[in-house]
Amino acid sequence: MMLKRFAIVLASVALLGGALVFGGCAKSEKSFPKRDITIVVPFGAGGGTDQVARVLGDLVDKAIEPAVVIVNKTGGGGAVGLTEVSKAQPDGYTLVLMTSNISTLKWTGHSKLTYKDFEPIVAVNYDAPALIVKADSPWKSYEDFAKTAKERTMRVATGAPGGLWQAGALALAKRAGLQLNIVPEEQGGAPAAVKLLGGHVEAIVVPPNEAASQIESKQFRVLGVMAPDRNPLAPDAPTFKELGLDLDIRSVRGFLAPKGTPTEVIKTLEELFKTAWNSKEYQAYMKKTGSNAIWMGTQEYISHLTSEYEKYHALLKETGLAKE
Repeated sequence: MMLKRFAIVLASVALLGGALVFGGCAKSEKSFPKRDITIVVPFGAGGGTDQVARVLGDLVDKAIEPAVVIVNKTGGGGAVGLTEVSKAQPDGYTLVLMTSNISTLKWTGHSKLTYKDFEPIVAVNYDAPALIVKADSPWKSYEDFAKTAKERTMRVATGAPGGLWQAGALALAKRAGLQLNIVPEEQGGAPAAVKLLGGHVEAIVVPPNEAASQIESKQFRVLGVMAPDRNPLAPDAPTFKELGLDLDIRSVRGFLAPKGTPTEVIKTLEELFKTAWNSKEYQAYMKKTGSNAIWMGTQEYISHLTSEYEKYHALLKETGLAKE
């Protein structure tokens, strides 16, 4: 009888051990992430998208055992980086942080890719372009700048070709009747700020956060913001609505994964980014840089992309950037 009981105990232990091993394997198979996550930034280092990717990437990196790696893949107004991610394995280990250029690239002929070719995860902030000049320039207000731009052509640098910063500059020129020679910068808004600092252009149209250091050091002056609210980096600068121009151009940044990425992986990524977004570090960064922290979960982000796609098609048609 004792031997029988001992045998039963051994069998139970063996069964329990097997269940633990099996359960452990099952959990391991479902766990994510198990290796490094790469976030592709389709614009140059130092720009607004690059900054947001690195701040959030670092926060997620601290929350998981694998690492989060940021890689810049520039070109085509974001199309080069998007294309690379669209071809990656749909396993959640290669993501892209994209601006609202995801809703413009098809219309401008830079790419056939749209949000429909990806699995949207979350949106984390938005930026709006502003008209910015050097502080030692003769233009103390938008009215000063507009007066000169109606008398002669002015050279203005902006973000990537086919993107919203370029569209914003073109919309300003058209709606206000300004003579602007608009020069898009392939790698985004940060190089445009460098051009203004060096005196190669007379103004730039980029978000204030892409020229934050020059604004804070009083090297640049913001003349107007293409958003519904004033920017905290330049609280004295009016919105264009205050100036009598209907210019509300916001570029939402969000994370996307390759099409076919499993729903449970998207959900895990949504939770990881939500925790990072809620952190004091991220919120403080948004405030410091004059950016706008917003949160859209997966479903809300999909709804936003659906409406934005048509909205910016109309804007691109107006500014002559649309190819179709």
